[in-house]
Amino acid sequence: MANPTPETTTKENDLMQRLIDEKSSANDLQHRRHKNWNENYELYRNRVKTNRLTQRQPVNIPLMKETIKTLLSKIDDAPNVEWKEQGGDEDKEILYQEMWDANFRENKLELTDILDKKNVLLYGISTKKLNISDTGIEIDTMDVYDIVYDPLMTTNDIETARFMVHQNIFRRIEEILVDDRYTKEGKEELKQWANSKAGMVQGDENRILWRERQARWRDMGTTEATGETHRAMANTDEELFASGDTVVNLSEHYTNIWNEDKKEWERHVMVYADEHVLLSDDLLVDLMGVDFWPFVVWSEDPETNDIYADSVADLVRTPNKVMNVWFSQLVENRTLKNFQMHWFLPNQNYTPQTYTPGPGVMLPAPPGEDINKVIKPVEVSGLDDTMPAIQALTNIVERGTGATAIEKGEGEKGNQTLGEIEILVGKSVERTIGMAKFYRMAWYEIAWKWGKLMHANKPKVLTLYKVGRSGKLYSKKIYASDWESKDGYEPQIISSSEQEQESFKTIQKFTFVIQQFPDNKALREIAQKRMLDVLDLSPEELKQVEEAETGQPVQQILGPQGEGPQQQPDNTGLVNEIESSLAELTV
Repeated sequence: MANPTPETTTKENDLMQRLIDEKSSANDLQHRRHKNWNENYELYRNRVKTNRLTQRQPVNIPLMKETIKTLLSKIDDAPNVEWKEQGGDEDKEILYQEMWDANFRENKLELTDILDKKNVLLYGISTKKLNISDTGIEIDTMDVYDIVYDPLMTTNDIETARFMVHQNIFRRIEEILVDDRYTKEGKEELKQWANSKAGMVQGDENRILWRERQARWRDMGTTEATGETHRAMANTDEELFASGDTVVNLSEHYTNIWNEDKKEWERHVMVYADEHVLLSDDLLVDLMGVDFWPFVVWSEDPETNDIYADSVADLVRTPNKVMNVWFSQLVENRTLKNFQMHWFLPNQNYTPQTYTPGPGVMLPAPPGEDINKVIKPVEVSGLDDTMPAIQALTNIVERGTGATAIEKGEGEKGNQTLGEIEILVGKSVERTIGMAKFYRMAWYEIAWKWGKLMHANKPKVLTLYKVGRSGKLYSKKIYASDWESKDGYEPQIISSSEQEQESFKTIQKFTFVIQQFPDNKALREIAQKRMLDVLDLSPEELKQVEEAETGQPVQQILGPQGEGPQQQPDNTGLVNEIESSLAELTV
């Protein structure tokens, strides 16, 4: 290996310093949120910190968990992504749709979606990363601590970021030294660094970071994972450190670098170890075949000037901490009352003792003294207003987050009519749908980038499986020429919650219009069709309903010659039927 020239060494040092400065500025922006994130996470995990003044008992009211889990259940499931071939080739469109559906199943994108939404509810932001694999494109949900962004990035457009860093990628040094993606010079420098005193200290710090990261993912309920998350969690701490392996913390640094020859900015991907050793420097377009950042970031309450927006958990955190203090005091108050402690006056003839309580136990009193003057119970004032105060604070949180008692599966106190319950549920659904709009936009972006990466990194062959009507499993090998399109594909994101909400509103409008035009047969048929669409009937069931409806004689509505109705029909039954169906679907 040729020795590097002083000029080359200076350039590498300047580049490394630039990368460190960019990473530092991005981490400084995120560090502002770490204290709040940690508290949100600890409350979600029912962990509290005690102190000598306000909360001396380790008790927690699970307001954070029930709010997050309620909203998580109300946000739409992973939406259906339907692909449209721009040239109108239905055969390619069907194959492409099957490729996406297979990727969704095999890479467990439903789990990825749950982690994605939970990140947003707890931390206010979530990032998904697209990775190239042998079978296509994988999509992983990132740990919020592991991805940092350019502070000057436009909050609603990730492509405006000058740089971003995927940090905390932990690898054994042996894995790095045999990886062909890294340069020989970088590997040699890494070996020297790992054997130095500073490198050994850094290795110990990396172990601590690794354990914290693993514990956080396990506590989030991740019992299985996919893609990069699965690879990172594949080994337990014992397996990773059993042989005393040196653990290296890698960073993937995505940044824009000016090309003096071409007079344009180029997007680079640089990998370095422990912020000291540069292992690789490649163009993004050479690595992935595209020139956009392979990340998608979203939040449910976006801000204009801050990428790290407030989360739902931020609204719950302070009230939950206050409740914990009050509940801790209530628990301690009841404990003190149960102790039944007494004051006593010292007396030569009386030495107080403690006795085991029991039925019929006789306790000695001081001789020759008025017991009321010698012994007096310690007064412990009651905290009878604690539970009403906690309930009042809970109601404030519910109004702020939209996770009402009804949504949590609890009944509201007091008598309420069905109409009042429908209004409460409807308002909560509208808030959830407002949150799902940003969620759907993020899914469109991830699908669009997935499609572009698939075209830029075409797998040689894919095997798709399909279950036939008989239940038999069929396989088919798909080549790039079978699905590749000159005109491209456009994803359509179908959100079930928004579809249902729009259907409800449409039925309400139809109900009102039918009352104004009670004799209009066409309007009645259209309204009935819309109602059946909401019920999601199978083709056979839909056919049965339509046959039963069309089997009614037309003369009941129109005159013998079709001149018009002989008498005005009573549409009260139809209106009641529509309103009843709407109420059932809404509740």
